[in-house]
Amino acid sequence: MPASRPFYGSFAWAYDLLSERPIDAECAQIGAILDGRGLAADARLLDAGCGTGRYAVALARRGYRVAGLDASAELVAVARQRVGAAAVTFIHADLLALPATPRYDAVLCRGVLNDLVDDGARRDAFLAFARALVPRGVLLLDVRDWQETVRRKTREPVYERVVTTPQGTLTYRSETRLDHAMRQLRIAERHVLAGASETTTADYDFVMRCWTRDELDGLLAPTGFTAVEYQGAYDLAVRVGATDRLVVVAARK
Repeated sequence: MPASRPFYGSFAWAYDLLSERPIDAECAQIGAILDGRGLAADARLLDAGCGTGRYAVALARRGYRVAGLDASAELVAVARQRVGAAAVTFIHADLLALPATPRYDAVLCRGVLNDLVDDGARRDAFLAFARALVPRGVLLLDVRDWQETVRRKTREPVYERVVTTPQGTLTYRSETRLDHAMRQLRIAERHVLAGASETTTADYDFVMRCWTRDELDGLLAPTGFTAVEYQGAYDLAVRVGATDRLVVVAARK
């Protein structure tokens, strides 16, 4: 069993192939949210958990002054090779250790908080966001909503994707079991790369913990955030409950 998740490590080079996203459309929606909170197009933005830098580079193209931070050295290495990466400052670091300076006008954190299982780490994340933001700075994040995720994963516990890569045919498979008592997803993940001369397999088991609005409310106010709004996606028209995500927008006091 690998010591770290292959999705973020040994198979980081294939991350974008396995995780397709409507980047341009979502970045336009993110821009609309930030604009609605009064942020200028050249605002200083931290992409906390930037992965391969797709969103960071796309937001830099829209005029934001972007820093991208991720705890995976392999993902940051991929990000630094991306076309347009020169416009972004990429940092290999843990978001829980965000320094008090520089201060950002906005922090974007997409999906990363689901990986934090411990209550203390979850609180520390919001304290770190507050440290990194200027007064009235905007926090924009998305997490898995527990109830909607239960519905989705009950219907679709297995996900599989097969892609052709320069290194061979890559098959990715994940199977999710629901732990209702702990509000957790117990995930068994497998990468199988069939190359010209050999086949490589990487199995990894890990846990994600979903969120509720009550838990988010219980962390946002005590860590210094106000003017909280919830959506079901970055699209302003999508309401809570329409997806398995909670998108949160808040301001630092």
